[in-house]
Amino acid sequence: MEERLQKVLARAGITSRRGAERLIVDGRVAVNGRVVREMGIKVDPAMDEIRVDTLLVPRAAAAGEGRCTYLLLHKPTGVLCTVKDDRGRKTVLDLVPPFPGKRLFPVGRLDEDSDGIVILTNDGELTHRLTHPSYGVPKTYDVRVKGRLTPEDAAKFEAGVWLSEGRTARSRVQIRRAGPRVTHVAVTLSEGRNREIRRAFAKLDHPVLSLRRIQIGPIVSRGLKPGQYRPLDGDEVRALQALGEGGPEGRMRPLRRRSTGTDRRRSGKPDPAKAKKPPRRRAKTVTGKGRRPTNTAGKKAGGKRTSGKQQARRKTGKGGGGRTARRRGG
Repeated sequence: MEERLQKVLARAGITSRRGAERLIVDGRVAVNGRVVREMGIKVDPAMDEIRVDTLLVPRAAAAGEGRCTYLLLHKPTGVLCTVKDDRGRKTVLDLVPPFPGKRLFPVGRLDEDSDGIVILTNDGELTHRLTHPSYGVPKTYDVRVKGRLTPEDAAKFEAGVWLSEGRTARSRVQIRRAGPRVTHVAVTLSEGRNREIRRAFAKLDHPVLSLRRIQIGPIVSRGLKPGQYRPLDGDEVRALQALGEGGPEGRMRPLRRRSTGTDRRRSGKPDPAKAKKPPRRRAKTVTGKGRRPTNTAGKKAGGKRTSGKQQARRKTGKGGGGRTARRRGG
């Protein structure tokens, strides 16, 4: 069965899907002896010969028949979350033994000044699902910030903080302990940018003092100390795969669309086009104590109404006639 080339490379453990796309663009991948640079090409992993930098990709691995490795590592501070470093600094792969025939890489990033759990695997397809923002896999961090963080500040963080590349996505902030000098909070993100937590709290005038990742989806450390690692069991791997497939526990609810100045219906302001006009007052037809009767019969030729008292005077000849006579000079 034919599949996209980058997906096959990721499943074979060569790199992540994004990394496979870069390999294709750079002309480092050949299919059946021909260098491929197109992103949409499809291959049959069981029939086609795929090479990366002239090295043959085993067909069993390309077809997904080889077993993948899944490790959970507690990365200490001062260690880079990458495969290798040109300056010779220590990386997460230096903390685990070599696995012959398997190229492990970290799932996502955790900055050098932070510590916490990191998944190491050669499953490129799972890596793509756990790191791509569209899948919304939540990650929880134990954070200590300077000063007393108020509920109002936490609400601002959750609503989104403007950074240089735009507004941060929705998050959850739980204040565990607030003191005059240090506040202890738990932050859950479904989309992480470069040093997002540190930069967002700095914008709120609460610099981060320490940051530790304590959970990835349903995966927790189980008492791992910095520098220690353990293999993930079958239930944990299946739970991660369920998150990558968009399980309900792996997604956070999408943000409601924020209203703009032109969207009056969403902002709570009345729409002038649909504003209700006040009802027209109708003349009362019921007579009684304290009510004026409607004089439909007392209309003049010009269309003006006359009161009941004026009609009574006209019938009896009182009042109105005298004024008319004087006006005529009689």
